[in-house]
Amino acid sequence: MQMRKRKPLIRTLVLMLCVLLIGNSAISMAVTDVTSSHWAKAQIGRMIDNKIMPTYANGAFQPDAVVTSLEVMTAAYRAVKGAGLLDSVQMGTLTSKYEASLKSVGVPQMLSPYDSDTYPALAFALEYKILTLEEIKVFINGTTITNVKKVNATVIIAKTLNVFKQENLNKIILLKYKDAAEISLSAIKYVNLLIEHSIISSTGDSLGNFNPNNTINRATLAVMIDGLYSSLKTGDNVKLNSGETATEGTTEATTEGTSEDKPVGIETEKTVNGTVVKMDDGTFTVTIKNASGKEESYKLDEATMSIKGSTGTYYDIVIGSVIEITVKNGVATGVALTEKLSAIEGKFVQLSGYIGTTNKRRSIKVAVSATANEFRNVYEDTLVTINGVPASANDLKPDYKVIVYYKEYDAKRIIAYSDAYEFYGILNDSFTIATTTKVGITMENGTIFSGVITPKVIFVNSSAGYNKGDIVKATLKYGEIVKVEWIGQAKTVVGDVTGINIKKNPEISILLSNGKTETYGFSSKAKLLNETGDNAITIYDLRLDQEVTVEIGIGGIVQLQQGRKIIAEPTAIKATVSQVVDSSNILIVTDESNRMRTVTFPTGSVYKASNYKAGMVLYIEGKAIADTIFEVIKITVQAQ
Repeated sequence: MQMRKRKPLIRTLVLMLCVLLIGNSAISMAVTDVTSSHWAKAQIGRMIDNKIMPTYANGAFQPDAVVTSLEVMTAAYRAVKGAGLLDSVQMGTLTSKYEASLKSVGVPQMLSPYDSDTYPALAFALEYKILTLEEIKVFINGTTITNVKKVNATVIIAKTLNVFKQENLNKIILLKYKDAAEISLSAIKYVNLLIEHSIISSTGDSLGNFNPNNTINRATLAVMIDGLYSSLKTGDNVKLNSGETATEGTTEATTEGTSEDKPVGIETEKTVNGTVVKMDDGTFTVTIKNASGKEESYKLDEATMSIKGSTGTYYDIVIGSVIEITVKNGVATGVALTEKLSAIEGKFVQLSGYIGTTNKRRSIKVAVSATANEFRNVYEDTLVTINGVPASANDLKPDYKVIVYYKEYDAKRIIAYSDAYEFYGILNDSFTIATTTKVGITMENGTIFSGVITPKVIFVNSSAGYNKGDIVKATLKYGEIVKVEWIGQAKTVVGDVTGINIKKNPEISILLSNGKTETYGFSSKAKLLNETGDNAITIYDLRLDQEVTVEIGIGGIVQLQQGRKIIAEPTAIKATVSQVVDSSNILIVTDESNRMRTVTFPTGSVYKASNYKAGMVLYIEGKAIADTIFEVIKITVQAQ
């Protein structure tokens, strides 16, 4: 009797077990291309079970398929959502907030097999500074979604994790990988974060390598996202409100003048073409319209300008210019123009009233000499700057010095200087006091001011003389130079970091090859780069006793690069000494191509800068450390 009662119970238990077994088999059967012996079978199974990385419509997971940057971010987002850390209402608001921006850069709204999670994932990334819109732009190349490098996938996943963990990442890190030197310094702390959370191995592959520049497949991504999901499900998580962006941890002070408060860049580079439709001279920003009619804006304050292979300046750009812009890591680094405008220079005389019935055209009168005047048409869209500040043609006053860039008698841009204007710049030419000579001064924005030094000019701090490459402060009156103050030397030095002073205006001390230590502050536009120069770093990435190459310019350090990367085999140049800088143990020389070079001396060298004088012709054997830096092996003085 008891047995009969227990039989239905046993049958029930057997049926339940069958259902469970069939359920698990159904999942396994649904994945048509992951074998029972696949190395990532367990992680792939969990990703499918938790609906984080689904299969495709045909039931395939495609474990060997190459992964894109867009898939990494989408999968990371789904892991966060699966861990229950996102509010659906909040995510709907964020998606609406960024939808227009994402559409404007051509991001598809659907990504197989993730359905419609693409925009919410990218909205989450933008809101919490995991990615910038400039980085997202290069996820798409025409109609192709770009593949991701392993190091970039690591950065995305680590930054997603640290939105909720908020760990302090600024610490001394030593990675064990044999190819650790290939990992950009800005990414090292993110690689280390995933190691600490057991998401990736600390020893690398079977050869001990991390392989940062390799692509990854879906199986590898499944392992990484499974680790992310597990970390988010365990331990303490910080619940953030929209707009909070503390992905770097909060125990370290930030520093003005560095990129510490910016998202770590995922290395990207692209070229964009179009026609200039808007300009803001105050911020050096242009808006271009491409062939499809889409408008994009770029800040050009750090870009190198060229016109058909020749050097140009920002002021060569006008409304209607056909332009090509090179953008790296979201920053415009180069600009190429197809046309150079004609120019006249003189004193402003007057601006006429409107000509004709349209009230659109006026005429500017410029005295180009004591006896000759030139006239050009001025329109509402004619760009005008006075003392480097955006202005209107109505603001011009008699005797202002003006440079008018024009095409077919239509003024496209007017640059004017008033009765009092001061600026800092670097001398393009050496000159002797008490003589009349023309000089060029490169201003901080890259514009070259051309003027005349006369015996009437007042000189301040002139004991060192005025040499090519010197930093000066120039005072103009109606565009004429009336005062020049010597500020310092623009130079490049190589040495070891002996001090790092992190404060509002940070400084570093460098031990030079002559045994002297010099301390430099950072300019407002300072760039800090890793050894290869292709990734930005912060002052927190610097270490004592680390060798650095430093460019000193207007305002202090304008560029610091870790290491002294030799970019050429030993070679030789013949050059004339322009300036001897004893304090830094360097020579400023001009080679046979009239190119200015900085010559440095390694520690222990029998050659020293003090052994030479300006005007000497030298045959210098050595190595190029950077584009304009030459390190001495041997020097032979040539007969003059």
